[in-house]
Amino acid sequence: CKELSMGMSNDYKIAIEEGATYIRLGTILVGKA
Repeated sequence: CKELSMGMSNDYKIAIEEGATYIRLGTILVGKA
Protein backbone atom coordinates (compact mmCIF):
# COMPACT_ATOMS: atom_id res chain seq x y z
CA CYS A 1 0.00 0.00 0.00
CA LYS A 2 2.80 2.41 0.85
CA GLU A 3 4.49 1.87 -2.50
CA LEU A 4 1.19 2.33 -4.32
CA SER A 5 0.43 5.52 -2.38
CA MET A 6 3.90 6.91 -3.12
CA GLY A 7 3.53 6.06 -6.81
CA MET A 8 0.13 7.72 -6.95
CA SER A 9 1.40 10.83 -5.15
CA ASN A 10 4.36 11.06 -7.54
CA ASP A 11 2.10 10.65 -10.56
CA TYR A 12 -0.20 13.28 -9.07
CA LYS A 13 2.66 15.76 -8.74
CA ILE A 14 3.80 15.04 -12.29
CA ALA A 15 0.23 15.45 -13.55
CA ILE A 16 0.00 18.84 -11.83
CA GLU A 17 3.29 19.97 -13.40
CA GLU A 18 2.25 18.74 -16.85
CA GLY A 19 -1.20 20.28 -16.43
CA ALA A 20 0.31 23.62 -15.41
CA THR A 21 2.61 23.56 -18.44
CA TYR A 22 -0.31 22.65 -20.71
CA ILE A 23 -2.36 25.53 -19.29
CA ARG A 24 0.54 27.95 -19.82
CA LEU A 25 0.98 26.83 -23.43
CA GLY A 26 -2.77 27.02 -24.00
CA THR A 27 -2.90 30.54 -22.56
CA ILE A 28 -0.03 31.64 -24.82
CA LEU A 29 -1.69 30.13 -27.90
CA VAL A 30 -5.06 31.70 -27.04
CA GLY A 31 -3.36 35.05 -26.37
CA LYS A 32 -1.72 34.99 -29.81
CA ALA A 33 -4.91 33.84 -31.55
